[in-house]
Amino acid sequence: MIACQSTFSFRFGTAALAAVAALIAGCAGQSGIEGQAIDTESRPETKNLSVLMEAGDRKQLTCTSMQPLSAQRALNEIVFSCPEFDVQATLIEMRDAGWRLVSVDVGSETSHDGVVEMPLTIQIIKLF
Repeated sequence: MIACQSTFSFRFGTAALAAVAALIAGCAGQSGIEGQAIDTESRPETKNLSVLMEAGDRKQLTCTSMQPLSAQRALNEIVFSCPEFDVQATLIEMRDAGWRLVSVDVGSETSHDGVVEMPLTIQIIKLF
């Protein structure tokens, strides 16, 4: 009888300790996710990314930059338009969808407000 009672006490104590730990850690009773908002204004506009993920292996696309490359815009922020799939995505999004860069063609440079800009055309291939 004493062994059964001490086992019950041990299990009850362990369960109570786990509940208190969860409450202290903030796991119990949270109704949503809180934190800092993501700044969407500085993020480029992309669309139709699921088509990139669902494309067949070894498919090749030619895409052109929607904004020119310049000293004021990082390459990973440039959105490329791929009219064959009606897709607009950054190089990072393309890479995450299984695409790899095959070639980059840098167009004729122009100057806008004293900043040199160059349009880009890329060829990509779906590897996985």
